[in-house]
Amino acid sequence: MMQRFFICLVFIFNVIAGIANPSDSSFIKDPYFQKLLKTNSQVSVFYNENVRRQIGVYIKNLNNSTAILIGKTQYYYNLNAHLFEENGVPKQLFLACAANSESNPTFVDLDGASGMWALTYAIAKKYDLTTNSYVDERRNANKSSKVAATYFKDLNLIYQDWLKSLVAFRCGPINMNMAIHKANNSLDYGVIHNKLDIEFQNTAVNYFAFLYIWNFYAEHRIVPIKYRLPETDTVQVQHEISLSSLSYQLNISEEVLKQCNSELRISIAPTSYNVIGLKLPKDKIAEYHEKLNILFPPTFVFSDTLLKDSLNLGERIYVKPPIDQPVVESDDTEDEPTKPKVVEKSKVTITYIVKKGDGLLLIADLFDCRVSDIKKWNGMKRESIFKGQKLKIQVPKAKVTQYKKINSLNLVQKKKLAKRS
Repeated sequence: MMQRFFICLVFIFNVIAGIANPSDSSFIKDPYFQKLLKTNSQVSVFYNENVRRQIGVYIKNLNNSTAILIGKTQYYYNLNAHLFEENGVPKQLFLACAANSESNPTFVDLDGASGMWALTYAIAKKYDLTTNSYVDERRNANKSSKVAATYFKDLNLIYQDWLKSLVAFRCGPINMNMAIHKANNSLDYGVIHNKLDIEFQNTAVNYFAFLYIWNFYAEHRIVPIKYRLPETDTVQVQHEISLSSLSYQLNISEEVLKQCNSELRISIAPTSYNVIGLKLPKDKIAEYHEKLNILFPPTFVFSDTLLKDSLNLGERIYVKPPIDQPVVESDDTEDEPTKPKVVEKSKVTITYIVKKGDGLLLIADLFDCRVSDIKKWNGMKRESIFKGQKLKIQVPKAKVTQYKKINSLNLVQKKKLAKRS
C-alpha cells in the first residue's frame, strides 16, 4: 500500500516538474510557482524562467505600470467577465486581455490584430464584427469580449485543453497545429511551447505572470490605480464631425471621447455611426443639444465644393443665355448649326503623399472633394490607404498653389484646416 502511494507521489511530482520545465525540477521549490499552484487555476499552470522573469517585471511596478494595468483590467473584468462564465469558459481566462494587449481596446499589432483581445480580421469576419474605414468593432470592449468568449469555447472543442486554447487564441489553430506536429504530436504543452514562435510563447508567459500578480499584488505592496470611464448616453450626429470639435465645444478631453467611442478607427464620427450612436458623458448630453447649431452650422455657400454633389469633375456645363437676351438663331447658309456655348471647368491634377494619421475622409475635407472622387481619380475599389501612397487629386487651376501647401502640413495643422473648411 505504501509502495503504491510512493509511486503515485513520484508520478505527481514528475507531472508538476514536466509542466514547469521538463529539464529542471528546481521550479518545484520556486515560491512564485508554488503560489500559482494555490490559485486553483482551471488552466494547467505553465511555468519557466521567462514566467519568473516577467513576474519580476510586474513586481517592480515601474512608473506604476503594473498598478495601472491591474486597475484597468479590473474595470473591464467587472463589466464583461460574466460573458465567459455564461459560455462555460473559465473567468480567469479573461485575464488574457492583459497578456495580449495590456487591456487596451485600441491596441493594434504589426500584423493588424486589433482590440483588447488582439483579434485578427479573419476572426472578426467569422464572428460578425463590423470592420470598415470608420468603425472596427474589435475595439468595442463589450462586443469583442462576447466574441472572445465564443472563440475560446470553440477552440476548446478542438484541443480539449484550456492552456492550448489560450495560446491558440493568440497564434491561431494553424500555428498551434504546426507546433504540435513539430513536437512529434505531443500533447504536453511544455514540449509544444518551445516549437512556437517567440511572440506566441509570450502568450503563456505573460498570462501566467499576470495571473500571479493579479492574485498576489497586495503581498508586493502594489495598490491598483482605479480606472473608470464616465457613464455615457448616445446621441445622433447631423453630419460628419471630428472628435476634436466636440472636445473643444463641450470641454471634454479628446482622449476620453476616443475611449468612450473606441470602435472609431479615426477621430471622426460619420453619419453612418448613428446606427450605433455617438457616446458622450451623460453630464454633457444637455449641452450637446444646446450647441447643435454651433456644432453643425447650416451652410448656404454655393461653391465648387457643393457643385461636386451633383456634377462629376471635368464635366461640361451647358450655359443657357439669359432670359432678357435673345437667342441667336442659326444662319441657313452655314454648313453646321450653331452649338450652345460650352464652358470647360478648369481643373488640374496634383499629387498628395499620404502621411501617418491620414484617412480618406480627412484628405477629402482638405481638398474640398468627396471620398468617392478620390477613389475614382485613383482607380481605388477600397477606402484603405497607406503611408507614402501617392494620390492624384483634381483641384481648381486658380488654387493650385494653395492646395500644394497641404503636402507640407503636419497632422494637427491638417485637422485644424479641415475643421475650418
